[in-house]
Amino acid sequence: LTEVRPAAIKGRVRTRIRQTCSGGGEDLVYRVMKPGVVPGQIDPAMALVVLGVMMLPRIFYLMSMHRAMAKCDPSARSMPPALVWLALVPLLSMVWDFVVVVTVGRTLGSEYSRRNRPLDYSLPGLGLGISFCVVNLLLWIPFINLIAYPVGIVLWLLFWVKIARVSSQLDEV
Repeated sequence: LTEVRPAAIKGRVRTRIRQTCSGGGEDLVYRVMKPGVVPGQIDPAMALVVLGVMMLPRIFYLMSMHRAMAKCDPSARSMPPALVWLALVPLLSMVWDFVVVVTVGRTLGSEYSRRNRPLDYSLPGLGLGISFCVVNLLLWIPFINLIAYPVGIVLWLLFWVKIARVSSQLDEV
């Protein structure tokens, strides 16, 4: 960027930005903005919309974990199903994901044994869930997070599907 000249036109600000193209010539790029908006500033309303859209899969995941625990008898539950929603609290979620993974697995395992139904593992999905939580912690390490992010999403989805499958088998009784 070599030059910026704002000019007021009908209550709006037109900012001319001169850029040098790769071909050696110069192009003028015009942007029309609201008065008082600084270039590069994030619109708070748009940020909330984006955050909400990004949170939807997490909300559906937690809803699935809540339902899985709610299907079980209260005597088989390791914690009340409503506590699953604490995973939406920022920073607490890093630890609470471990709690949710272990308690959902323990609750489903207890419910299956209470109903005298065979189950492959005593704690269903525990390996996938713990792996997903550990990979989520790796997201805080620069450069490793580039690899950990897609791996974490895959492990999270596999855990979610495993718990949903085991939970749906409780309905077949």
